[in-house]
Amino acid sequence: MNTTIKDVAKVANVSITTVSRVSNGSKGVSVKTRRRVLNAIKELGYSPSAMASGLKTSLSKSIGIAVPDTIGDFYGEVINGIESAATENEYNLIISLNHHIVKEELSAVNFFKAKKVDGAILVTTSGDDDYIHFLIEEGYNIVLLDRDPHSLKVDTVKIDNFRGGYIATEYLLNLGHSNILFIEGVSYIDSSKERFNGYKKALKDKKIKFNPDFILNGDFLVDSGYLSVKKYLEEHGLNFTAIFAANDQMAIGAIKALNDKGIVVPNEVSVVGFDDSYISPYVIPSLTTIKQRREEMGRIATELLLDRISYRDTKGKTPRQIIIPVELIERKSAIPISSKQRRG
Repeated sequence: MNTTIKDVAKVANVSITTVSRVSNGSKGVSVKTRRRVLNAIKELGYSPSAMASGLKTSLSKSIGIAVPDTIGDFYGEVINGIESAATENEYNLIISLNHHIVKEELSAVNFFKAKKVDGAILVTTSGDDDYIHFLIEEGYNIVLLDRDPHSLKVDTVKIDNFRGGYIATEYLLNLGHSNILFIEGVSYIDSSKERFNGYKKALKDKKIKFNPDFILNGDFLVDSGYLSVKKYLEEHGLNFTAIFAANDQMAIGAIKALNDKGIVVPNEVSVVGFDDSYISPYVIPSLTTIKQRREEMGRIATELLLDRISYRDTKGKTPRQIIIPVELIERKSAIPISSKQRRG
C-alpha cells in the first residue's frame, strides 16, 4: 500500500498543508517543523509526484545553478565557467536567481526538480542542511559552491578564503600598519567567517592585539562599506591607518566614505579588498585586492557534478572538496605607513 501525504502528516503531527509546503520548498515553516516532516517522509518512504519525477529517470542533459539575484561580477564569472564546462559536455544550464542568500534556495531546488535537471550546483548556507541532506538521500546529484560541507556528504568547491584573509592582513602589517579595520560580509556565511578568521590569525602571528571595536558590520554591498566607515569615523575619529574589506564592493564604499571626510587614500589610510572584481583596477586609487579564480571555480564544480552524473556508482564515493588558491594583486590603494601616521 502506497504511503500518502495524509500518513506523513499524521506521523509528523502536522497538517497536510504543512507537509505540502515542506515538499515544495515553500516559506512559512519553521526549521524544527520542517525537520520533523522531512524525517517522517524519510521514515515512510513517501515520494511526492514532484520528487518522483526528478533525477531517477533518463538523463535530461541539463544541470542547474542557484545563485543570489544580486549576481554582480563574482557570480557572473562563476556562471561563465559553469556554462563553458557544461557546453563542452553537451549539457544545458538552467539558472535560478534567489531573492535572498539563505532561504530562497529551497524554491530554487523545487524549480530544478520541476525542470528535471540531472544535478545542481547550489550556493547555500548551513541553515538549510536538513533539506539538502534529504535531496542527497533521494539520489540528487549536488555540488555546493563557496562553502564548507559541514555534515553534508557532498562535493564542494570553494576559494581559500582563510588564506586570502590572512595574506591581505599580513600585507598591511608588513607595510607597518597595526590599527586595521575589518569590514566583514554577511557574518553567517562561511566565506565571510573564514576571511575574518584569516584576519585574526595574521594579527595573532604578528603579536598584534585583536581589537573588537575595529570590526565593522557589512553585507558585501557597496553601501555597507560606505555607511559602516562613515559611522565609525563619526563615533571614533581617525584612529586607524588601514582597512581590509571582505570584498571589493565594500572596499570601494569605504574609500568613498574616507574621501567624503577629506581623508586621502592611501596617504592617510590604506585599503585592501577581496575579489579582484572587474572595477578594482579602475577606481581611484586602483584597488589592492585578493584575486579569486572565479571561472575556474565554476568549471571545477561542473566537472565534479558531471562526474557524479555520468558514474552513478560513485554514490558511496568519498565526497571531494576542492580549495582554489588565491593571490594578492598589488595596486595603488595601500602603501607603507608614514612616520606621521606612526605618531598618530
